[in-house]
Amino acid sequence: MLVKLFVQNFALIDKLELDFLRGFNVLTGETGAGKSIIIDAVGTVTGSQGLTEFIRSGEKKAIVEAVFEVENNSRIMGMLEQFGFLPEQGEALILTRELVKSGKNICRINGRIVNLSLYREIAGNLIDIYGQHHQQSLLDQQKHIDLLDEYGENNLSLSDFHEIKDELAACYGQLLTLRAQLRQLEDSEKEKVRMADMYRYQLEEIDNCSPVAGEDQALDEEKNILANAERLTSLASEAYALLYESDSTRPAAELLHAALNSLRELAVVDSSLNGVYEMLESAVYQVEEAARDIKTYSAKLESDPVRLDEIESRLNRINLLKKKYGDSINEILEYRNQVAASLAVIDNYDDEVSSLRTEIESIGSKYRGLAERLTAARKQAAKDLRTCITAELRELNMPHVTFDVKIASREPLSNGQDNVEFLISPNKGEPLKPLAKIVSGGEVSRIMLAFRSILAKTGPVGTLIFDEIDAGIGGNALHATAAKLSAVGKDRQVICVTHSPQIAGIADHHFNINKVTDQTRTFTRVSKLDIQGRVEELARMLSGGKITSVSREHAEEILKQNF
Repeated sequence: MLVKLFVQNFALIDKLELDFLRGFNVLTGETGAGKSIIIDAVGTVTGSQGLTEFIRSGEKKAIVEAVFEVENNSRIMGMLEQFGFLPEQGEALILTRELVKSGKNICRINGRIVNLSLYREIAGNLIDIYGQHHQQSLLDQQKHIDLLDEYGENNLSLSDFHEIKDELAACYGQLLTLRAQLRQLEDSEKEKVRMADMYRYQLEEIDNCSPVAGEDQALDEEKNILANAERLTSLASEAYALLYESDSTRPAAELLHAALNSLRELAVVDSSLNGVYEMLESAVYQVEEAARDIKTYSAKLESDPVRLDEIESRLNRINLLKKKYGDSINEILEYRNQVAASLAVIDNYDDEVSSLRTEIESIGSKYRGLAERLTAARKQAAKDLRTCITAELRELNMPHVTFDVKIASREPLSNGQDNVEFLISPNKGEPLKPLAKIVSGGEVSRIMLAFRSILAKTGPVGTLIFDEIDAGIGGNALHATAAKLSAVGKDRQVICVTHSPQIAGIADHHFNINKVTDQTRTFTRVSKLDIQGRVEELARMLSGGKITSVSREHAEEILKQNF
């Protein structure tokens, strides 16, 4: 339940700390005092749209914080454990929302910043707020299926209701995806035939050439050697002659040998030259080896115009492929593999279409089975709901009411293939008609209260907030509504904004909201009323503002009857 609400710089509230209690709490006050501001603050802290307009004039940010007792709420405790927010034993759950002028919202769970989606998921299981716009959902036939499902999901006798709905929605999503894939295949059949011809041509062109990675660099090197064969031969011969066999001059190897002989004699006399001798001896061997290698290289060189033409032709084919399919052979081969894969898909078109149709039929069959189970579950839920709503409405001073739920077939959607509509006959002898066509505002309020009364007994939410549920209700119906709110307060914490002294008088706890003004600003203030304060507030409500001895006596009588 909601234990504490802290509000700062929110609309007319500069700073407010409000302690709520178990049972039935009411908020009353003059019109315009700020009762709706409290509801807006609770809505903001539980994840509704955080409007910057809520920030008090002249302030940079607003803060709303709510403290909850959750130890007895198994669903919430499970969610908190799942997301790592489980409080220590005896500790409360704290939700904090900051609204900043820049438009940035900061959400915290037990002090840790979280995204708004997770924040809403957890907060949505803590509080339900019902105002007059929520009551209008009863008049929207499209919303009736949601109300029926909410009852079914919280009905212990229909334990797999939620699981069936989730599985059905997943099936429907799969069907949409598969059907879209099939449409795409069928719509592009002609285009695929055209693409197949192009892919086959490209594949044939690349495969006929069969380029090998690195081949172009090797061919370029070979081409360069063949194109310069005569010059390379001349240079190699010249180098060999200079090193080893020259007709015009003494070659380097011969000169090195002569120097080596002289150095050998020197080293006999002066051993310090032994190191130099060894260096020169090594040089002689290296020069001779280099000369032999040059001679071998020169012997291999020969002009081969035929091979040169072959290389140039091959490079031209490779370069043509590069212009079309990639800047390198690796890119060409990668493109070739992509084309082959695309062609395989096209060639397997009939198989793919057949496979998709088979899968669609299989998933469709599963969907139909689940939809039939969901329809059966809804019919059972409708039967139970019919009985419960009728009993609740009779307690709410509608003694001759008849309520029914009509379930008909419609096209399959993610939530099944059922069309749900609520029917009602408020008066004896009248036929059942669509609820939206015959109920008054007061009847809509009582029907919504009947729904919430039933759901409060099984649903996970610990706090129900009713914003002027008494609108359009008077007389005996109002007394019945007050009694029903009090009864709901036995199962769940109830917070109700009301203008009705009958409802305020039956509450367990009474808070008064008033607006005060100093020389420059207006402020909203909230105070918990003691017994005398309740008498005065009820007397004001009864008299329309001006408290009289008669209204005060009437107020005392109301409280005396209820306590």
